[in-house]
Amino acid sequence: MTICAVREITPHLGREELAESRVRRAAGVMARHGAYTRIFKVIAGADVGDYSLQTFYSSFAEGATAFQKFGSDAEFQAIYKERATNPAGDIRGPNVYRMVYGGPTKPPRPLMVQRMYHMPRNNIGGVMELAPQLDKLMQSMDVSIGIVVPAAAEDHEMMAVVYRFHSMDHWGESVDKMVDNDEFQSLVAKGNELGTLKTSRIMSTI
Repeated sequence: MTICAVREITPHLGREELAESRVRRAAGVMARHGAYTRIFKVIAGADVGDYSLQTFYSSFAEGATAFQKFGSDAEFQAIYKERATNPAGDIRGPNVYRMVYGGPTKPPRPLMVQRMYHMPRNNIGGVMELAPQLDKLMQSMDVSIGIVVPAAAEDHEMMAVVYRFHSMDHWGESVDKMVDNDEFQSLVAKGNELGTLKTSRIMSTI
């Protein structure tokens, strides 16, 4: 099982460098206390320009332990005090998710696409039936996938499908293949019978 906690930051205009610096510092503190961290910047699609700080754990218990440890870390507290007196962005989260299919790649791939669906919880079983077919097809393009559902979040009728790429060129080549692939289009159509695609975005590691 993989648990993921996500903090999203919308930087204030002209304060992007400061916001990114604080995100990097916070990620460093989290990593020291057992979190496996990744930082992305949204480069296209929904919430473009935002940062996404993601921390991964092997269980809820591991995540709870790490959360308490880095939350009480003096440097982590100092970052939040700096933010209060000199804000550089608006923070959403942490929202906590559970990966029901797939897991983060090691080493991390530099480009990720998130497709966010409105997905009634009763339909997750149908999604899981389609997942191995999608995974097999994406493996033929060397694309890694994952499926994520909320555990503690603003919206419990959402689901995310993530696609991980080696580069922007790899993304472009793969999407061209997806568009022309009948099997992929059939899987997308079946997925659309279970839920509704709401937003999508491309994210690059920093």
